[in-house]
Amino acid sequence: MNRYRYGVLKAKAIESIHGFGSRPHFHIRLQDDRGSSYRASVNIKSKAYPSELLYHIGPCLPDDAEALKTLPGGFSPIQHGRPVQGLDFVRRPLPSQEDMVPLPASLPGPDNDLNEKIVALIDAAMLAHADLYVFGDSWGPEPKTPDYYFGFRPGRGVHNIHMNQGNEHPWHEDNGAFRDGAILVHFAEGDRWTGLFLAFQSQSWKTDERGRAVD
Repeated sequence: MNRYRYGVLKAKAIESIHGFGSRPHFHIRLQDDRGSSYRASVNIKSKAYPSELLYHIGPCLPDDAEALKTLPGGFSPIQHGRPVQGLDFVRRPLPSQEDMVPLPASLPGPDNDLNEKIVALIDAAMLAHADLYVFGDSWGPEPKTPDYYFGFRPGRGVHNIHMNQGNEHPWHEDNGAFRDGAILVHFAEGDRWTGLFLAFQSQSWKTDERGRAVD
């Protein structure tokens, strides 16, 4: 069983930090409608070979679009399809597997790595004051610990913002159906949705009802 709570964070992005180093994560500070801060920690490089993540950023229409809009700000745990259905890249794909392509975390040159692709989406969301719906596993709140990157208290946020099934050891405990991670951005103007979807190339896309690899 996974040791974190799966769910969705509804909030607005207010700043971000590129991911660098041997285990890079792209970090986003978000704030809900009550002024509470959270960090979304987005893995952009795999520890397993090959290191480049599969990614897709593009228009999407989530099944629970109207229900998502009515969620309160902050983190909502998802259990048994409530208050919304969890994401599942295999059973209810928003992008198809074929839509996702490998991209390195960071490369010299313009618009050719995950850092740049993600920051473009987040900057557009901030400019439009768009709502972000961050699906993944929560941590915190940690009342005595400020956030490591942004310094707010209490430290808390969402991680595992990627496909969470088809993992082999040592990540097999993260497997589950309808508990994949992603970031969905709702732009009020035009009622548009754009999604950020990530997966590891080491993960299997053939999984059983528990999200375990079957090939």
